[in-house]
Amino acid sequence: MKEQTAVAVICDKPVRYRVRRSDRARRLSLQVSPRKGLEVVLPRRWSLAELERALREHALWIDEQVERFDVRQGPRSPELSTGSRVLVLGRPRTLLVEGAEPGRRRGRVVAENDRLRVQLTPDDLLDPRPLLERWLRRLARRHLEARVCELAATHGLAPSRIIIGERTSRWGSCSHKGNLSFCYRLVMAPPAVIDAVVCHELCHLRHLNHGPGFRKLLTEVCPEHDESMSWLRDHHDDLQI
Repeated sequence: MKEQTAVAVICDKPVRYRVRRSDRARRLSLQVSPRKGLEVVLPRRWSLAELERALREHALWIDEQVERFDVRQGPRSPELSTGSRVLVLGRPRTLLVEGAEPGRRRGRVVAENDRLRVQLTPDDLLDPRPLLERWLRRLARRHLEARVCELAATHGLAPSRIIIGERTSRWGSCSHKGNLSFCYRLVMAPPAVIDAVVCHELCHLRHLNHGPGFRKLLTEVCPEHDESMSWLRDHHDDLQI
């Protein structure tokens, strides 16, 4: 599912919005919410000219809604503090934000059952987000690399390289050189959903397209792929910090 962000001038003021192309959509739709900001859902084969026309025709409504939800500059990041919840491998974890032990120079995140203790130093400026992001990136590197290696071996596939980072438009991708790239935030999804994305990209090692050969192989290696992708679409905005 391809996504991109852009800025449009609405009623003489800039508005940041996200475009999401969908194979299921039959018409263009506009949605505004605190978690998503302004989102435009565009049928896969529709041109961007249709998007621009919709933004012009509904400019007044868009202006009212982005002002109402205070999302003119894009979605508002949810506040992270004690009691906030963050998904880790599909499980909600409750944050406990506290000061680090005396003498510790670096903050740390400690996973305890259904809780994440985020221990901040004075240098962290009471903001747990950067520390939590680093922790998730390390977890993603360990978990995703392990699943890629295990699933690749099971199905006789061999990626050239595994890259874990931030992706703004896709959860995963496969290059013509056989390099697989994944968004670190994927580690927030349930294990079955992670495996579905990994299998999707592994299948591209044999078929660098979405043709019949690719679909046949994907169905063989991951029969629950479509259900997992539906979960990922429905919970896209839950997989962020």
